[in-house]
Amino acid sequence: MTDTVTHMLSHRGFPVHVKEYAKGTSDIPLVVIGGAFQNIEQIERMSKALAKHTWVIAFDTPGNGATGVLPHDYSFDFISDCIASALEQLRVRKINLVGFSYGSIVAMRFVQHYRPMVSRLLLGGAMHRMPEQLEYDFNLMVFYLKWDKRKEFADCFTNLMSNPELRKTNRLAKLAGEKLHHALMHANQGMREQFSHNTKRILQFGNTDLSKLPDVPTVVFTGEHDIFVPPAANKLIADAFPRGRYESIEGADHMAHVIQFKKSVDLILRGADAYKQPAPVQSLVFPTSDPRYGIVKRPIPGQDVPAEAMPISTTVSTTH
Repeated sequence: MTDTVTHMLSHRGFPVHVKEYAKGTSDIPLVVIGGAFQNIEQIERMSKALAKHTWVIAFDTPGNGATGVLPHDYSFDFISDCIASALEQLRVRKINLVGFSYGSIVAMRFVQHYRPMVSRLLLGGAMHRMPEQLEYDFNLMVFYLKWDKRKEFADCFTNLMSNPELRKTNRLAKLAGEKLHHALMHANQGMREQFSHNTKRILQFGNTDLSKLPDVPTVVFTGEHDIFVPPAANKLIADAFPRGRYESIEGADHMAHVIQFKKSVDLILRGADAYKQPAPVQSLVFPTSDPRYGIVKRPIPGQDVPAEAMPISTTVSTTH
């Protein structure tokens, strides 16, 4: 059984809840930040699977889980400060960082402000802004919650996170969509209020300047059938990082880390170079940067390149 330690911390009067797994079993912990409807308990299966190989620190930042509501006029900069404050209280100075969906915005903002702390970055279902075509849908969902139209809200949100066409042919996608819809239908008032404020926060502060992303080894991944933030949008973010690479997960949508759980765990461990040695598979490699000039050494067609600068776009094959 994995040893766990729970910490109830705070920053500027707001709760920050942290759960550590397998503390001290690796030099660098893997910090995990879930999505909008994913609290520490809901991502525990993922945390425990990762903790078989590495020290894991899962976060409920203000506005998620049992931390209550974070008013939407508090930006993602504040949330990243909350994470930094909690890590300081835990005396953790270096981390690998993974963020899913809403958590990917938090993770990108954190690495912009606290680059020296981050060894490797992983972003699942990443978004650097709310897609314009979805702004209407999210404003509509806020309205549904305000007027207690639970089914309309659950239908709309589920059909964005879970690809309806994939659910017709993929049993795991169908089950994941059904579980999400059931959870949304039974979400309590606090969770619904959190969603409203977190959605407004994305609309107000969710834009990330891709020209100002730091030089850190980064893996961006999502399912090949993601209709919320499609593969092309994820690859755009990966390409914006000087040492970024994109990974596509077959047979999955935005909920890739649920539908293709084992493949996602494997990808995260390889991306963070966190497998216990001897590792069962090779860690991922990244384009290299020239430390003198910050020049990224990416592959040039027809030119011999070192192994660490091999093409950055890869597909993670799955069987289903």
